[in-house]
Amino acid sequence: MKMESPFRWIFAGLLSIALPTCLVAHLHAQDQSTSPPSSQSAGGAASALSPKEMEFERARVQMAEKRFDAAVQTYQDLLKADPKNASYMNMIGIAYLDLGKYDFAKKYFIRASKADKKNTNAVNNLGMVYYHQRNFRRAIREYQRAISIDPGQAGPHANLGFAYYNTNKFVEASVEFQKAIEIEPLIFERNDRVGTSVQDRSVSNHGLFFFTMARVYAQKKDAQHCAEYLRKSLDEGYKDVGKAATDPSFKDVVDDPLVQAVLVRVAKPGPEQKSSATQPGA
Repeated sequence: MKMESPFRWIFAGLLSIALPTCLVAHLHAQDQSTSPPSSQSAGGAASALSPKEMEFERARVQMAEKRFDAAVQTYQDLLKADPKNASYMNMIGIAYLDLGKYDFAKKYFIRASKADKKNTNAVNNLGMVYYHQRNFRRAIREYQRAISIDPGQAGPHANLGFAYYNTNKFVEASVEFQKAIEIEPLIFERNDRVGTSVQDRSVSNHGLFFFTMARVYAQKKDAQHCAEYLRKSLDEGYKDVGKAATDPSFKDVVDDPLVQAVLVRVAKPGPEQKSSATQPGA
């Protein structure tokens, strides 16, 4: 089953969930390395696009418009002229991933990672294939490999966190979420997916997941986002939101008015909250 997105970041049904205003419109920004250099005139001004550049721009538009079959064909044409271009291979894999054709996506991500052994995106995206197939242990291996290539990218850390979460390794998940936020503070807020670097945030227990994210932000002393995730957790019917009042992880934000406003709701649940708490699967 193809998991549709959140954050796409980051999340539909009991297995998917969207992070704040977020995660992820299906707009695929390309790798910088994918973009061919603009033609320059003798005076340094950009001249008309070359045929190759026009084809590349067409592929970008097709991806942005979610015309993934057309994008595959366009990138295939570009790849014929440049058969060792790992970025083209990566983008073909992304298109196949969005089409739910995981075996084809896997093939091109593997090709890209072999053509350019430093291509973090391709390895990260290979992890996404395994994640979509719910092979979380293999996904973890690929995300770890991507991080070993470039530990400074936030996406693989976030993705590794989601994979850990889905294997009930909540402490490890929190650590990776924190690393992602340290590298890119707004990663769970952005509305795009760069090279598919951040996967669909599919989790099995929304309430617990949101509480976990609240704890992560509390440890970063970010009361605003902490309160937002506590509220989401409460709205999902998670019964232990009130533990934030005494959990040491929340000590730096527990007195903030935004956090206190949520904790007051825990003590005095409204009709909507009572209703959600009784829903099956909450």
